[in-house]
Amino acid sequence: MSSGADYLTIGTKVDIIKPYDESLIYPSQVLDILESSEIIISGPIKQNNLILLHKNDKIYVSYNVENKGKYFFTAQILDRAISPMYTLTITRASKVGKIQLRNYYRLLATLEVSKEHLIVQGDDVEKYSEPCETKDISGGGMKLNCNYKHKEGDEITCFFKLNIRHINVKCKVVRIEESNSLNYKYSIGVKFLEIENEMRDEIIRYIFEQQRILRLKGLI
Repeated sequence: MSSGADYLTIGTKVDIIKPYDESLIYPSQVLDILESSEIIISGPIKQNNLILLHKNDKIYVSYNVENKGKYFFTAQILDRAISPMYTLTITRASKVGKIQLRNYYRLLATLEVSKEHLIVQGDDVEKYSEPCETKDISGGGMKLNCNYKHKEGDEITCFFKLNIRHINVKCKVVRIEESNSLNYKYSIGVKFLEIENEMRDEIIRYIFEQQRILRLKGLI
């Protein structure tokens, strides 16, 4: 059976994530794969500025494989060159794992969420807000515990924080169930309607990091 490492070839586009700074992802590319299993990748650059990484630093590397999914591994930087171009020589410091995320993988997570929506009664419009918490979250939506009795099709706005980023996203209620929580009456499934790519990427980064932690603990 092929592993994710088998699909990593010269020219593969990868993402670099710095540990303890998962809020940023830097695009890179595989430039060469040496016989010693060392990999040379382009160094990360943002707005024409070099993002300097150092020898012995640990980084996360992730990449997509067409029709296969997304893979990741932890790498150690063995060497760095600045001229004639910024490159990093890395070696894998972990097994290659498959990331089950993007828009479909739902991560069980409890996050505090502020939910708002408009209640229309005749000519009167009232903004209603309430504190909620998530049961799970994905790149395409989430499940919320709440106390307001919604209808399918209701549009709401959710505000929550991931890492250092504040997320606000317009959502549509697609499913309503009774909650098994003592503090909430309902569990609603919501689909993200209008979300900036940067915000969606932030959610996916959060899921990526939580999966990595669970994998290290042997829980998945």
